Amino acid sequence: MLPRGLALGPVLSGFVLGLVVAAVAVVNETSSEVADQATSDGMVVGAGLVGFVWLRRAWLAGVLIGCTVALEHVLTTAVGVENPDVHLPPGWWGSASLLILLVPAVIGAYGGAGLRVVASGRREIPAFRR
Repeated sequence: MLPRGLALGPVLSGFVLGLVVAAVAVVNETSSEVADQATSDGMVVGAGLVGFVWLRRAWLAGVLIGCTVALEHVLTTAVGVENPDVHLPPGWWGSASLLILLVPAVIGAYGGAGLRVVASGRREIPAFRR
């Protein structure tokens, strides 16, 4: 039996992160007309959820979730799978251009962390204590 602190700490955090990354990857691969917007929204909301859970490591949640789409395109480029629906520059630079998605993911993660600080009524953010 897992101790309560372990089940509510790293196990829950890892599960939530894995769930968000999987959801972003699945939504990104759909051929819907709104897949790009749904992927962006899923990244921001998902990063906010993980940032809420990972208060002190919100930056890490944003980086991991923000790299999901770029990593997915790097893997498809390495394997040689062509996707005619993707309109990126060819090769590795096209995949690297997707790293711009780090910005909304990190903002979303810190938004979730800020929401947790406000909801808990703390006066200072624990990550910035002296």
